[in-house]
Amino acid sequence: MEDLARERLEQLVNVLNLKKIPYRIECYDISNIQGKAATGSLVVFEAGLPAKDWYRRFRIRTKTTPDDVAMMKEVLLRRFKNDWPPPDLIIVDGGKGQLGAVSEVLSKLKIKIPHAALAKRMEEIYTSEKSQPIRLDKSSPALQIVQSLRDEAHRFAISYHRKLLEKILLT
Repeated sequence: MEDLARERLEQLVNVLNLKKIPYRIECYDISNIQGKAATGSLVVFEAGLPAKDWYRRFRIRTKTTPDDVAMMKEVLLRRFKNDWPPPDLIIVDGGKGQLGAVSEVLSKLKIKIPHAALAKRMEEIYTSEKSQPIRLDKSSPALQIVQSLRDEAHRFAISYHRKLLEKILLT
């Protein structure tokens, strides 16, 4: 593991009160315009670096109206139906609603995995252990790795969303 990645992950352990360094982190995002061409993305970092072979994209099947929380639940339920390696940590793009979606799905499936949400506007980290969001300095290595995950999940979701929109517009 490279030094910068290790530093970021070690600080993340402290910030999120994790029991161990999260080797495999999965991050999820939803992309849609008024519910149209809705997509979900899953990106994976291993040892603090992108593991692109594990990236997955999901076309949302259950909603045609904007409902990011319900869409997040769908993506997570579909992900955990697969026999993929379990993550050590789950990060979702969003706030309390998206965090609640993860908590609900994991509880329903009887899976215990630490999870958090990163809200875009204020760059606040929400966890189910704390009632108030965690605010870190912009130079924080822990915030930087969570932002990297979120930005990569967002990029991956948007690229698939645009591809689906193009298909719709061409038909």
